Parts: sequence; structure tokens; C-alpha cells
Amino acid sequence: MVDLQSSGISAAAITTYNNYWNFAMTVASKLNDASTFTGYPDSFGYAGGLNDHSQYPVYNYTEFDKMPTPADDLDDDIDLDLRYVNANLTQASWQPPAQDQTCLIFFSAAPEAEFEDTSIQTTYDSFKTVIGVLIGDATSIPGITDSVNAKNLNDEEAQSVVQKLLDSLP
Repeated sequence: MVDLQSSGISAAAITTYNNYWNFAMTVASKLNDASTFTGYPDSFGYAGGLNDHSQYPVYNYTEFDKMPTPADDLDDDIDLDLRYVNANLTQASWQPPAQDQTCLIFFSAAPEAEFEDTSIQTTYDSFKTVIGVLIGDATSIPGITDSVNAKNLNDEEAQSVVQKLLDSLP
């Protein structure tokens, strides 16, 4: 999941969004190199492809890698409400059901103030492991401690995300 908060950012922020999305795709590529990767990139409100965020299709890496930057209706007033995230992820399921380890990598560029005293969980029924990644000016992800900092969006930081995820699995 990539939370590309945009409150207070001009419409020219599309370049920033593309950089964040490309970093998330780099993490996916490195994760695919280190494991058997399947998944879905959910952007919560930035594209019309998955409106309910509760029934996730399972894409292999080749399909996943073809996903474009989710930017149907970008403006400077898109804000992610974590209460909405929690409500959806609590009900989320994989279609078809996942049999292996399930993980959520939550990329966030939002300053803590944007979260309105809400948080995300460290696990959900369909996501046994939740890893936080701070990008841009993000300082924390409420509910997630020990997030990976990715200020430079480089390969080393992408590998750090993958290693943290792999280290967290049983």
C-alpha cells in the first residue's frame, strides 16, 4: 500500500508521486528477487481500479510490475483517513485466498498530523506482518513502530525494506 498524502502540495507534485511509486516498485522487484512474490499495489483513493479495498486480486510479479502510477484524480486535497484503512483492511481478503505468508508494506509520505489521531494495526486477518516505510517528509506511521526510513529512495533503502520484511517472517 502506498499512501501518497498530498495535502498542501501543489498539482506539480505528480513528479514526487512518481518517485514514491517507483520506489515502491523497486522494493517489489527486490522482494521478488529474494522470494516468491505475489501481491497487489493498493493506493487507497488514487486510482479507480479497486474501489472497496477489501478483495485483493493476487498478481504475480510480472503483472504487478506492469501497474502504472495510480493517478486518476490527483490534486492537492487527497488525504488518507487511517480509520478508513483499518476498517477496510480488517475485512480484506485475497482472491483467490492466499496460502503463504501475507504481508503489508505501508509506504507513507504523510506527516503525523495528517492522521488525525488514528493508527493502523501491526497485523490484520489477511496480513500477518505489517512493515512501515517512511518516505518524503513522513516522521512516523501511527501504530507502526520501527519503520524503515527511505528519504533518498535508493536501492540500499529498498533492500532495507525487503530485509526487514524477511527478518520479520517466522
